[in-house]
Amino acid sequence: MNNDIIKADSYDFDNRIEKGIVLALFYDELDTHCRALEPILEEVADTYYDFARVIALEVEQSPDTASIFAINTLPTVIIFKDGKISARIEGINPASTYENAIEDLI
Repeated sequence: MNNDIIKADSYDFDNRIEKGIVLALFYDELDTHCRALEPILEEVADTYYDFARVIALEVEQSPDTASIFAINTLPTVIIFKDGKISARIEGINPASTYENAIEDLI
């Protein structure tokens, strides 16, 4: 992960999603689909730097948080606005999918 995507864990997850627009990536470090999504989300993070943050939670390290959000498919991105879920996007999607979801919240 580069600096555009902020690593999160169970201890700081709630604090990271409570304000603003946050795309939370639930991933597995070794999963090829998750790694393929990373550059797409980096692009989104760069484009929407002033409006949204992208965080990443490794499900093997934070299974309790993954369980709370019923993460069964990897990768999964849950988009929060001020701590409330506004969208859930599973699998690999083009950047426009995430950008459109952000635009709907701006």
